[in-house]
Amino acid sequence: MPIVTLENAGDLSKEQKLQLIRKLTDVVVEVTHKPESAVYVRIDEVPRENFGVGGKSLG
Repeated sequence: MPIVTLENAGDLSKEQKLQLIRKLTDVVVEVTHKPESAVYVRIDEVPRENFGVGGKSLG
């Protein structure tokens, strides 16, 4: 069973999450030939202040 985990800095809308789940599932099915029902997608939304790039906080 393929498991895809996506970490995102900040919040995503419900529509964005649905699009990501659909598209990530489609890619995994295309590449692995596993059934759609076997693909798990998990989206973790992490507060922007918990991320830093180039020595600076995103929050």
